[in-house]
Amino acid sequence: MEHIFNIWPRLSDLAADLGKPYQTVAAWKRRGSIPAENDLQLIQAAEKRGASLTFEQLALARAGGTSHCTQEAS
Repeated sequence: MEHIFNIWPRLSDLAADLGKPYQTVAAWKRRGSIPAENDLQLIQAAEKRGASLTFEQLALARAGGTSHCTQEAS
């Protein structure tokens, strides 16, 4: 899950992109998981940051897999 958090330079950026309180996003990071109901919004926010993130990557991350997100060339 760490590679998903790394799309954003700071947790506050992720919180702002998702419209969530910083404390909520910080709790996700501490737990090492992001609730699945945020997946679509997360994928869209990553895309705006130039990263490719899929439902499959999120599912693999939750299952402990190592599928990595990719940054698209600008």
